Amino acid sequence: MIVDFRRVQSHEPIMIEDNSIEVVSEFKYLGITFSDMLNWNTQVDNMVSKAKQRLYCISRLAGFGLDFDRQLWLFRTMVLSLIMYCGPVWLSSCGKGQVDRLNRYCRKFIEITGECIDHEIHVHTTRIIASCGHPLSHYYHRTRRHYILPRMRTERFRNSFLPRSIKLLNVDL
Repeated sequence: MIVDFRRVQSHEPIMIEDNSIEVVSEFKYLGITFSDMLNWNTQVDNMVSKAKQRLYCISRLAGFGLDFDRQLWLFRTMVLSLIMYCGPVWLSSCGKGQVDRLNRYCRKFIEITGECIDHEIHVHTTRIIASCGHPLSHYYHRTRRHYILPRMRTERFRNSFLPRSIKLLNVDL
């Protein structure tokens, strides 16, 4: 595979010990499909087809009455691990359409289970509150009736884990 962004791509054959090396447009190495134009369309296509198969398996098991915790575990191990494998290598240079295709399968999991990922946030929040040594534990101040939200100056902080988890805890009280 030769990566070349010139309009006219003319290359002489590469020879090693009188053997010509085949030039290919795509190459799969350690499970990642590289293309000669360094786009990730084939990689995303491969991941989407694998994610479809695995989500179908989870949906069949959900139909047989598998509880949410086991479904979440299967989703993490079968689908999320697939999507996040070598993420720093290829995920940062994906286009918005490619990332949306991958996110679609995370949303499908919510449709399959009928549950929301808020359940997972609640589990993590109770662990944080229980351990005094956790860096976020000092943000959870409780009055008699509810947890107090910290002052939020930016939209980014308003959409983060901490305010969302406090709002979920206050609903449960």
